Amino acid sequence: MAYAVSLTSNVDPETVRRIGKSLASQLDSLPARAFESDPVARVGAILNIAPHLTREEVLAGLDEDDAGFAEKVRRAIFTFAHIPARLAPRDVPKVARMVDQPVMITALATALRSPDTAAAAEFLLANLSQRMAQSLRDEVAAITPPKGREAEAALNAIVLAIRGLETTGELVLTQPEDS
Repeated sequence: MAYAVSLTSNVDPETVRRIGKSLASQLDSLPARAFESDPVARVGAILNIAPHLTREEVLAGLDEDDAGFAEKVRRAIFTFAHIPARLAPRDVPKVARMVDQPVMITALATALRSPDTAAAAEFLLANLSQRMAQSLRDEVAAITPPKGREAEAALNAIVLAIRGLETTGELVLTQPEDS
């Protein structure tokens, strides 16, 4: 590269202007993009807040149509179950402050009763102060387990709080390992 630069001492300024004009016209001819983010990020963002069964159905359909794209979307998704693998323990109190306590209790009550999400609920409780964790456990034990949309909404509220903190730079999620 350095040698190539040394050969430019006798280049005519008109040649440089024509090259620049050609490059600029090529950049101008690129089509405008309708979306700022790439398709993987957009589909992942939609599936992050979709109900679990819907998410699994969409991913199964993607697997049939384009397994490579489906795998990229799986890596882009961040759901409640991903919390222990992707959230630093030191960030759990920040998340707890962002979520209203009744929503946190509903989410924990939902998550603790499901094998898919119980580890995430235990991770959150283990990384709060003992007093706060015990208070939440007592409240969870006292309520009727939520179901359906209320349960999904509470889990999604925690995920959205985490994503919000990530967007503002208050926390950084660990990226999943590439396979």
